Formats: sequence, structure tokens, C-alpha cells
Amino acid sequence: MAMDAPLLIAGGGPGGLVAAIALRRKGFDVRVFERAPELRVAGAGLALQINAVRMLVPLGLSDAVAAAGQRLAAGSLELADGTVLQRMDLTAVAARFGQSGVAIHRGALAELLAGALPAGAVEYGAGVVDLRQDADGVTAVLSDGREVQGAALVGADGIHSTVRLALFGEVVPRYAGYTCWRGVAPPSIPVPPNCTTERWGIGRRFGVVPLGAAGTYWFATNNAPAGGTDPADVHGSLRALFAGFADPVPGLIAGTPAATILRNDIVDLPILPRWTIGRVTLLGDAAHAMTPNMGQGACQAIEDAVILADHLAKSRADLPAALTAYEAARRDRVIGIVRQSERFGKVAQWENPVARGLRDLLFRAMPSSLMAGSVDALYGVEVPA
Repeated sequence: MAMDAPLLIAGGGPGGLVAAIALRRKGFDVRVFERAPELRVAGAGLALQINAVRMLVPLGLSDAVAAAGQRLAAGSLELADGTVLQRMDLTAVAARFGQSGVAIHRGALAELLAGALPAGAVEYGAGVVDLRQDADGVTAVLSDGREVQGAALVGADGIHSTVRLALFGEVVPRYAGYTCWRGVAPPSIPVPPNCTTERWGIGRRFGVVPLGAAGTYWFATNNAPAGGTDPADVHGSLRALFAGFADPVPGLIAGTPAATILRNDIVDLPILPRWTIGRVTLLGDAAHAMTPNMGQGACQAIEDAVILADHLAKSRADLPAALTAYEAARRDRVIGIVRQSERFGKVAQWENPVARGLRDLLFRAMPSSLMAGSVDALYGVEVPA
């Protein structure tokens, strides 16, 4: 295969799009294949934490992301009635790292990232369903029947990755024991500005993330068997579940159109023994889907994307070696965050009153210096030039 064969990316989510942008800036020809029929602008929101925003700086995207979202200045952990367990001022953290975290609607982020690529770089309605590879290149088999040749293939196609299936066979996601509702309420419902809030009840939580003019992203979790469904009156069901939660929780639930409220069981992936075979590797949720408790799923996909591009640029003559080096550079950090997120979620979902009381005392007594140290480790990833 010719040395100038394109790099192929399966998946047009944040990880795949950032990988395409970063690789193009390194001089690679890149083609992205997305199974959805068009750019996905529906959905809820997410918080791009400081580590992810820092990764967007060398791509020239950090200011545009901040302009499209809401800069975050604080985070608050509270009980259901609003009693504060731990509050963290993020302005000093932002000053240390030179960037603030940003809350943004997923649709706005998708449009911004897709807009940073030339027209036609992303092909919609054409997911990668199978692959073949040899010493010289990769052939991606697409859902529309075409076969496309490339120098390497990156599977950024999510937790149900077909690229991962082709490489390693079926990997069954693990249910965390709780389900999650997500929605975006209109901006007319007042919430604390520039501050994310998470409230803990008995086996359930409610999170609030201001998106600025786009409204307020919220999420709600509850211990439940897998595979549950909502009654016709989803508003009434959620109001009953979160009846003990103080304002603005009732207003956010009531103000969100029922048809836009999303429900998904929370799952992650078991730790894979490897992500890479030859000229094919995995990125983001395809490699290491994690529970959302650390707010790091999309952030780690973005880290993967930028660091992958850096390794490929440093070893253009030996792409398999570059993919192996990328995996080696990422595995320990990502696995640590996957495990930390799993543990945090279990603690946050406790129902036992004694355990919850001890947990709450611990968080109230936790010194701010300890919290600062933990976020420094999370946000202090090395950013490639």
C-alpha cells in the first residue's frame, strides 16, 4: 500500500473528531466513518474538565469551546437538602493550568469539532462493520458495502465498538448497579452560575451543570435492576424518586420536555489486555469505557486522540510501532481513572445509613489541600506540542 494512504477513523464522536483534527494538523490524510446518518446534535451536556481543555489548546480549539459553553469556576458536593459536604473553588486550579473547565452541550461540541474539519472528511451513514489487515495496510468494510483501504485504522466507535469486536471478539459491558436519566432544562430555571453541583441521597444522586445560554444539563441516578423502563409519566416518576431533593431539582425535572429526557443504564468495560493489533488500535470508550462518576469519559477520549496523533507523527515510517507506543503511554493513566470512577460511584450510591454517615463525615472533614492534590494529578497530564 502506498505510503500516502489515508488514516481511517471509525466513529465521529468527540474522540474520533479530535483525532482527525489532530492528525490533519500533523499532515496526515484522514477519513472518518460514522454509522449515524448525520451529525448528532441532540443529547444532553458534558463537562470538559481542565485536562481535556488543555489538550485542545495546541489544536486551536480551546477558546472556541469556551465560547460555545460555560466556563466552570467551582464544584460543590452536597446532600439532598443542599447541605454542603465539600466545595472546591476552581479558579486557583484554572490559574495553575492556564485553562478553565467548560460545560457544553454535546450538540454544540459536535458542531464545533466537525466544523474544524474540511467538508467531506466525515462520511455519515457508513460505519465500519469489519476489517482486514496485513503488513502493508488495513481494509475497512463499511455498512454501505464499500471497502476502503488505509495505512492504519483507529476504532473510536464507542462502547459497542465493531472495530473492537473484529480485533478481540465480544466484550460484555459491566452493569454498575444503577441507571441514569439525563436532560437539559431551559435557562429560565435559575441555578448557581459557573458551578457544578452533585447531591447525594439514599442510593441516588442528582447533578447540575450550567451550560450558559443553552440551559442547564442535569443527570439523576438511582440504584435499580438493569434494563428498566420509565412509565408514561416520566416527570411524575422522577419527582417521586427525588422528592427529598431541594431546589433547583424539582424545577429542573419539571422544566425539561419529557421527550428529551434520556435514560441509560450505567456500564463500563472490563479492563482489556490490549487495545492494539498491528495497524489497528482503539480509542476512548471503544478501549476503556468508564462510568461517568469522574466526568472523564469524553476527556480521556480527547487525551487519547491528541496523544495518538503525536505518536503517529513521531513514527510515520512504522505506524504499528507508533500505535503500540500510544497504547503504552495511555494504559496506566486510563486504567487508574476507570477504577477510581468505579469506586467513587459505588460509594456515592450507598444506601446503608451508617456507611453513608461515615462517608459524609469524611467528605466534610477532607482538607482542601488533599482535594487540590487529587485534581492536580488528574489535570496535570503532559500536553504534546
